[in-house]
Amino acid sequence: MAIFNEQSFNVKVNPPPPEGMHFAVEFSPLPLFQSGFNLLVEISTASIFKNPPLNIPLSTITVMAHFDTGASYTSIDIELAKHLKLLAIGQSESHTASGLQVMPNFAVDISFPAARLSPFYNLRIGSCKLGFDLENNMKSPKSQNMGVLIGRDIMSRWNIVWNGPTSTVIISD
Repeated sequence: MAIFNEQSFNVKVNPPPPEGMHFAVEFSPLPLFQSGFNLLVEISTASIFKNPPLNIPLSTITVMAHFDTGASYTSIDIELAKHLKLLAIGQSESHTASGLQVMPNFAVDISFPAARLSPFYNLRIGSCKLGFDLENNMKSPKSQNMGVLIGRDIMSRWNIVWNGPTSTVIISD
């Protein structure tokens, strides 16, 4: 089954992909050219904090994430992290287009509901200023309102085939 703009269509692929492999299909290079590859993610309080002695309440949200091949580590928008009441676990320097920034790090659980990829638990991520708009996300989490940048820390654990001319991205874990 192929995923096209988050909707399912029956598409025959020859040869058929291996059992359990999920992929996205576009029929033009424009989507990847214009906005890169974006994926819905569910981000929540790290599992390790939900148990005694901390018992931090679960906080979760579904947002769009942008694949950022220039980012070493996955990052969350700092305002989104504050909204989720994530617990800072340190800080790190981040080289951004606007220069060097020191930002807090967080531990989160992250899953990929639209792609059915394996989730990551207690993943250490950075933070940055993405200009995430929470109100806009509540109206439409599938908008181009990015709350997370997926870095090479996650991408390096996947097999990713990126076909620009067809805007096809195949990910398997």
